[in-house]
Amino acid sequence: MLKNIVVEDAWEVLRSVIVPLQPESVLLNDALGRIAAIDIAATDDLPHANQSAVDGFVIHNDNLLGNCELKIGDPLGPGKIPNSPLLPGNTVKVGTGGVLPEGTAAVIPEEKSAVQGNYLSVETKYFSGSNVRTQGEDFKLGDIIVGRHERLTPGMLGVLAAFGQETVKVYRQPSVALLCLGPEIIPHDFSPLDGQVRDSNGLLLSSLIVQEGGRITGLRYIGEKPEGSSILDKSGNIFEKADLIVTIGGAYGDFSKLAPSILREAGAEMLFWEILSKPGSHSGGGIWRSKPILALSGNAAACVVGYHLLVSPVLRKMQGLNLEPQRVMLPSIDKYKKNGKSRRFLRGQIIVDDGMLKVRILPGQKSSMMRSLLDYNSLIDLRPEHPPVQENSLVAVIPLHGSNIVEID
Repeated sequence: MLKNIVVEDAWEVLRSVIVPLQPESVLLNDALGRIAAIDIAATDDLPHANQSAVDGFVIHNDNLLGNCELKIGDPLGPGKIPNSPLLPGNTVKVGTGGVLPEGTAAVIPEEKSAVQGNYLSVETKYFSGSNVRTQGEDFKLGDIIVGRHERLTPGMLGVLAAFGQETVKVYRQPSVALLCLGPEIIPHDFSPLDGQVRDSNGLLLSSLIVQEGGRITGLRYIGEKPEGSSILDKSGNIFEKADLIVTIGGAYGDFSKLAPSILREAGAEMLFWEILSKPGSHSGGGIWRSKPILALSGNAAACVVGYHLLVSPVLRKMQGLNLEPQRVMLPSIDKYKKNGKSRRFLRGQIIVDDGMLKVRILPGQKSSMMRSLLDYNSLIDLRPEHPPVQENSLVAVIPLHGSNIVEID
């Protein structure tokens, strides 16, 4: 088992044991936020024929110069397909999106049309293609609409719906079991007795996991473990149902350092323990019956940082995405005096200030404090050798999934 390793080494270990989950087909209505498992191509041209971009009258190429009168034929109502080509000197009314007769060069908007009886007076010049949607101008048959490994957005789903797509092949959602090891921790909706503490990490992690595309198979509290019982006895069958197991707490101190021992007791092979990061250093990873297990600190902020450094990358990898998070360099609007030589991940808030992206260092950076969790949307990565942060100095920022970027006055 590796000990006290850098975050990047932990990622390498996890990358070597995590494989994407098998694809599945889901209804388009249920596909928002899922990760495409294959390239999805256009099955036709879009539009499938030349169409009008406005309500108006069609005009032949021979009449584009204007100074003429066109005889008005029977209108093309909604959904009606023209059964004859357009001839010079003639016109018909069409609606927005209506299929154009063969020979149409342009469409005169209705609000610019001068109709007298059965004739349309064309005084001005029009250009070929005016107010026309040409066949395939949006998508050609075979064009890639959604690429493999892309997260499906509302816009993508709208385009797929335009092609009549009923289902889409996506990576299966990772199922995650959460196990709270602290004997003093109780569910958040319980009234605590003396010495007991309400659980905030369970709901917090559950929300983050769902936001990352996973689903929760169960949240269990070990409490006081009876003599002779194992973690499997207390956790029921949520281990069996899960693709990933996450433990919370029991990671540090003589009294509470339960995580490594009880995971080994359950038959897990620990791959690494403790990462060179503050907060969240008392975290680890292992394998149980080919399933990854990640152990996080019970301190709120440390738990969150550990999630973003370990759990989130695993969830991404399981869904066919890149395991390592992306970084951007942004100016800090705050100062921060970095103490010690440890690598530190600060909770930050990416903002728009005077039209520029910047990052704010949030108050409440202690491992046990929750205040920064109200507004954080990023982690600021300060390496061991990083000097104190000055106002407007550039820092490495990891934007987090679902980040809500705030604009300040």
